[in-house]
Amino acid sequence: MRCVLSRSTRRGLSTVPVVLVLSALTVMTGCGEGGDPLDRAREAYRAGDRISAIGHYQRYLQDHAEDYDVRKEYTLTLGEEWAYAGGDRAPIIEELDWLYEQRPGDEVVQGLLSTMLISSGQAAADAELYEDAESSYIRAMAVNPEAGHAQYYLGMLYDEWGRSDEAFTQYRSAAAKYPEIPDLYLRLGGAYLARGDNDRAISYLEIVPQLQISSYLIPEAHCMLAQAYLAEGMEEEAVEHLDQATEGCTVEGLR
Repeated sequence: MRCVLSRSTRRGLSTVPVVLVLSALTVMTGCGEGGDPLDRAREAYRAGDRISAIGHYQRYLQDHAEDYDVRKEYTLTLGEEWAYAGGDRAPIIEELDWLYEQRPGDEVVQGLLSTMLISSGQAAADAELYEDAESSYIRAMAVNPEAGHAQYYLGMLYDEWGRSDEAFTQYRSAAAKYPEIPDLYLRLGGAYLARGDNDRAISYLEIVPQLQISSYLIPEAHCMLAQAYLAEGMEEEAVEHLDQATEGCTVEGLR
């Protein structure tokens, strides 16, 4: 019997990265190996051998491509291997797209697809492929609109692209979802400060130290808070924040 890694059955199983295929072929010596491939896949996964598990899942899915639950197991295993080893995101995104089309309400699939699309957008942005990055972030927003992360990254993209008003809109949209992203509130607070809206600037900037994440951002937030409070005529509060601000922070009108 001839063994062929699956490629297509109703949109097809995505071709996994070459390194995964080669590794899977290595462990799958002889297609006539006994045992149910699904059982072997799960055993390999429990043993921590994701590469072998991927190969066995592919064998099973050749004849069961419509099995949603197993295809989800397979895709999550691909995602774990990608998280450890890197590689091509496209095959995983294709699998997640299929799963999402079948069951749009599956929160695990929503979350992973959104994460993979954001990661794809970041890679495109790093390569200055801004339109590709924008497309990935917009897709991520459509898949998981309540998370707020895609809006944040889209805002950063627009900032880098020189589209500050659009960035501001995305930051506000992201903040409405309350994600724990200190840099988001720092950027949004700074944007309000630049617009002279000191009350809103203060409300967002104060979130940064409250989150107790990314401590390197906290002194910068205190510097901006000192500026905002002074602009509101609250010198005592301004001095208090200046004392906790970034070294070298200067606020005109304060010591």
